[in-house]
Amino acid sequence: MIIRQWAEFTSDLPDDFIEDEHDIIQYGGKSVAAAIGEHLRALGCEVSEPIYADEHGWELDIVAGKRKLWCQVTQIEKWLITFEQAPVLFDFFKKIRPEYLDMLSRLADALAADPRFHDVRWFAPDEVHTEAPGAERPVQG
Repeated sequence: MIIRQWAEFTSDLPDDFIEDEHDIIQYGGKSVAAAIGEHLRALGCEVSEPIYADEHGWELDIVAGKRKLWCQVTQIEKWLITFEQAPVLFDFFKKIRPEYLDMLSRLADALAADPRFHDVRWFAPDEVHTEAPGAERPVQG
């Protein structure tokens, strides 16, 4: 099974990057993180409001079923999001949870159907920022 928990895309959502003549006041991505949060809530997840993470962009804390997940939204030319399972105490085998795979798959469907998101491609960690073309689906096999 191949799991691609990174997605890269463009978006029509408003640019909420704020700077003055001296400094960056707020890195962008809050509107993108909020839109992803809306999709996750519609899929039945509990989702925090976007959490500011400075130059890393914005984060979301997610609960899918009984599993805690985490998402980060960053802009590096295009938008880049990543999802991670929260570590489970005594989970020595780093088992990939079905709730995580289901959430990734259903979110991919939601982003593909949302006209505010364009050219969504999914990547494995070793494919990010390479010449890899990415995939249309986050979970394969």
